[in-house]
Amino acid sequence: MLTKEQKEKFSALRVEIIDINILAHSFIRKINRFSFLFKNTTRHHIFEEFVALRYMENGLILHLTNLDDDSSNFSFRSVIKELNKTIKDQKQRDSFNNKLKEYRRDLGNLKNNHRNYRIAHLNYSEDLNLDEFLNFDKELFPLIKFANLIGDSIMGEKISYGFNLGKYESKLDFRKLTENLKVDFNKEKGF
Repeated sequence: MLTKEQKEKFSALRVEIIDINILAHSFIRKINRFSFLFKNTTRHHIFEEFVALRYMENGLILHLTNLDDDSSNFSFRSVIKELNKTIKDQKQRDSFNNKLKEYRRDLGNLKNNHRNYRIAHLNYSEDLNLDEFLNFDKELFPLIKFANLIGDSIMGEKISYGFNLGKYESKLDFRKLTENLKVDFNKEKGF
């Protein structure tokens, strides 16, 4: 767990986790609205939704892979290096290091086959279909949940963020909303 000074030094890590949760919630709400949209809007609007979803998915991929960066102040790797210098308890150090290894292993496919291939280096030889996305429930959501778990463990507290929609609406707790995400194309019945 980070000290107060270390938390300030690595505050960008907290922002990465918060951004992942906000984006994941918004991404799934858009996907879950598709049945409604096909019945109630124009093809042009559907096209715009596909474009927005493509860039939202790319954003999720980039945020998740940022957490595995070599030397930034928003990556698990940098934080774990720092923790290895300051934590005296070998079991706790091993626990952090094992979680990082597991995250890196689980992230490998996403990082190599999607970020490097589709986003960072544009190495694909054929056009991507605009309506093709990763399987969120199997490929992205497990990594999002694991990133939250590691982030909480490192910070020593649950990383959450809320947004107040207004005086008469409820406050959005993105961490709570993210914990139960599921793709269901018929879930959202309006804009």
